[in-house]
Amino acid sequence: MPDKHLDIYLLRCLRVLVEEAHVTKAAERMGSTQPAMSAVLRRLREIFNDPLLVRTEKGMVATERARALAASLTPAIDAIDIALVGDQAFEPATAQMSFEIAASESVSFMLLPSLIARVRQLAPGVQLRVRIPDLQRARQALEEGEIDLLLSFTRTAPAGLRSSALWQQKLVVIAARAHPLSGALDFEEFLRWPHAGHQLGRGGSSIEDVVDEALHKLGRQRRMGVWLPSAIAVPAVVAQTDLLATIPLGIAARFASLLDLQLLAPPMPLGPVKAGMYWHDRMHQNAPHQWLRQITREVAQEWSATSKRLNLA
Repeated sequence: MPDKHLDIYLLRCLRVLVEEAHVTKAAERMGSTQPAMSAVLRRLREIFNDPLLVRTEKGMVATERARALAASLTPAIDAIDIALVGDQAFEPATAQMSFEIAASESVSFMLLPSLIARVRQLAPGVQLRVRIPDLQRARQALEEGEIDLLLSFTRTAPAGLRSSALWQQKLVVIAARAHPLSGALDFEEFLRWPHAGHQLGRGGSSIEDVVDEALHKLGRQRRMGVWLPSAIAVPAVVAQTDLLATIPLGIAARFASLLDLQLLAPPMPLGPVKAGMYWHDRMHQNAPHQWLRQITREVAQEWSATSKRLNLA
């Protein structure tokens, strides 16, 4: 059994060490030094009689014991945080903390510059750490504290999560300015030319699913020329090929003049895609998290209002 000297700080360090699998990065997150965090890791190894982090050719990885400990400790640590904060007001100007955000690349491109600028303005001691989401395990990541917030074009909220709509976007088809298309796109031409798609894991993104489902209702399917792991790479590839792509209007408009693209109306009905914010119920009443969600809503509302004025919504 772990001894009485296993305090909350050690438990926090254990969770961060497992998440980062890197002593120096864990030290940075905890506001510590690398030697101090190495000493903490040695102490944790003694307490749990497990190496916790082991070195491989690809770097350090957490042991199964470490992962299980971090997963089981996360709800307890969060409960302690909430109890310690109690009814105290969150003071952004003096806060020293970090948030883990999972954001799809498209949402990151449109929202994060303004969101980060706002956080820097209001809470200079708050750090945002952003990663690409794994939508297949989004609920688990939020539940276990790996991430605090999910921002994504997700049509339905993963089960067990709270959600809030941020904005919606029209979808448009993009093609190179030099593409043989004459500026209008009919249905058969849309199917004739190969497409560039954004792939997440083994499947397409939510936007690609919208397009494919619309075609499926009509008994047709498009021909894919390339699948790309980056949504932002899609316009650049389209600009230098005969490929078409279907992307949110806000992104298409940003790249149109830069990459010399033409924007075309989809030749079949496509509803707008909706960007949403998702979080776990365990952090719903947490004051810092409430602040972050409110700031995110405000920035999204401002972005949406600007888009409507520019006819980009």
